[in-house]
Amino acid sequence: MPDNELSRHRAQLEALRAAYVEKLPETFERLEALIDAIPTDPSDAFGLDNLNASLGLLYQEAHKLAGTSGSLGLEYVSTAARQLLSLAENWHTHPLDALSKRETMDTLVETMRNCDLKPVEESPGPNKRGSRKIHIVDDDELVAQEMLTWLIEAGFDAEVFLSSSVYLDIFETLARPDMIIMDVAFGEDMSAGPDIIRQLRNRLGRMPAVIFLSIHDEMPARLAALRAGASRYLVKPVTKDRLMDLAHEFAERKHTTTYRVLLVDDDQTALQAAKIQLEYVGLEVHACEEPLQALTVARAIRPDVIILDIVMPNVSGTELAAILREDREFDATPIVFLTSQSHQDEKTLSVALGGDDYVLKPFDTDYLTATVRARAKRSRRLRELINATDSR
Repeated sequence: MPDNELSRHRAQLEALRAAYVEKLPETFERLEALIDAIPTDPSDAFGLDNLNASLGLLYQEAHKLAGTSGSLGLEYVSTAARQLLSLAENWHTHPLDALSKRETMDTLVETMRNCDLKPVEESPGPNKRGSRKIHIVDDDELVAQEMLTWLIEAGFDAEVFLSSSVYLDIFETLARPDMIIMDVAFGEDMSAGPDIIRQLRNRLGRMPAVIFLSIHDEMPARLAALRAGASRYLVKPVTKDRLMDLAHEFAERKHTTTYRVLLVDDDQTALQAAKIQLEYVGLEVHACEEPLQALTVARAIRPDVIILDIVMPNVSGTELAAILREDREFDATPIVFLTSQSHQDEKTLSVALGGDDYVLKPFDTDYLTATVRARAKRSRRLRELINATDSR
């Protein structure tokens, strides 16, 4: 990634963040007004209806704040907003009395007002567009050296590690790769590779693409690799063409297919933040801040993947998914939901109404990108097969 493009990306996010921070006092005032409007008199005949209406409005505002502030790196605001969101959602079962709950909410808003509004810097990671850095971890030196030769000849920055345990010990001291090629078995340990990747993932969270190699093609071996976070599973011997395809896909992403994404969110700031980050990793993003216009926009651009925020006024993300699924053109188009809360009943409803995946806000760009690319690739392939069949 050229330095000027990286600088432009950071400048776009910084400008968006500055404009958002400037308007935060207005947001805090709206939250305080919504909290003050929550009725606390249980003897009021209309109290329950008024209470649920007030909590619904507060939930929408807190949901929007939690997701958008988190996407812009304002973690302290996002954390307090999620606590406020949880309290609003669990109002009826929370043990505190109504006045104490309102006081707690006011305290959370005051915490947000007084917290540090500087963004929490991300830890250094691999270049989003691909730095061409690849690690080969395989105790078969001949195989490892052959792959190393192929990759270096193609211009990749590749390095070989013959011991999985040493690789685990030194990984955090190395420049982060864009792709790891990892053998499944080392010596007598038939699952050493997946175990190493699982430990690294548990320790570090985000990991680059992992390509597992194995002489076994059985389901248990593939399942173990999948559960460890495999991006691909290759059965040995690996061909040069297949390895080059994967290297270009994961370590040189600027050469991958550009997929069209329809992103729908009524929060303009959250929409623009997500658009900037997803375009930065090479996706073609069409942003729609009017959920009721989503079907029209989808018909115009024919997206490979549709990303919907769940909590939106006038029409929810799950309702919008159901409407989109009624149109035969989008019956097979993957739909990914974004939300600031994680609840099993919400996940179940999302799937029942046509969702394919569920990502929490603020989202991890690498995770969302991998999800979108995987879904989009299958979607486009399926559409090409359908078109080929129809043309016969």
